[in-house]
Amino acid sequence: MVKDPVVILANGNYPTHPIPVKKLHKAGCIICCDGAADQLTGKGLEPSIIIGDLDSIDQTLKSKYNDKTIHLPGQDENDLRKAIQWAGDEGIKEAVILGATGKRNDHSLSNIFILLQFPTSLKCTLITDYGCFNTAEGTGKFQSFKGQQISLFSTDPDIEITSINLKYNLISTKLTYLYSGSLNESVGEYFTLCISHGKILVYQVFG
Repeated sequence: MVKDPVVILANGNYPTHPIPVKKLHKAGCIICCDGAADQLTGKGLEPSIIIGDLDSIDQTLKSKYNDKTIHLPGQDENDLRKAIQWAGDEGIKEAVILGATGKRNDHSLSNIFILLQFPTSLKCTLITDYGCFNTAEGTGKFQSFKGQQISLFSTDPDIEITSINLKYNLISTKLTYLYSGSLNESVGEYFTLCISHGKILVYQVFG
């Protein structure tokens, strides 16, 4: 049985910032994407599940954790998307994604925008060594602090966004370009976003 909180560890740069490292150490279940198991065990932690096409995991570890391994071949989805899909299918409600950036810029971008466009029932937060990515839909309140750097990204130019407590507040604003909502700033302990439809990506830099 999978225990909360759930962490999905991708095979990018292993976390070094105290916030994501703490998430790993407090996890009730760590789902490793293939070779991420090599990095995790190298730090003295144990994977709960290893999932993917298993083309990059150390063969000794593959044998050691054979009973925890889920082999999902195929190249239509990468190992992170496979892990997210599996977790959703298993009824897991929320997960933190770590190790999803670094090594290759194209992989980093692809993994970040999984949050916005990959169809899943799983609620995901993607945390890097510099900040965290969440999605916003409807009306939502985000914990923050004065001066925190905030960026908003939308792949749908018809979405209208209204904000409260941002330095440059939006009033039914459409983000015409992918960079249009970047480089904003929180002015208090929280900020609120109201999204007309669909969902957008919200990035908050660590203090």
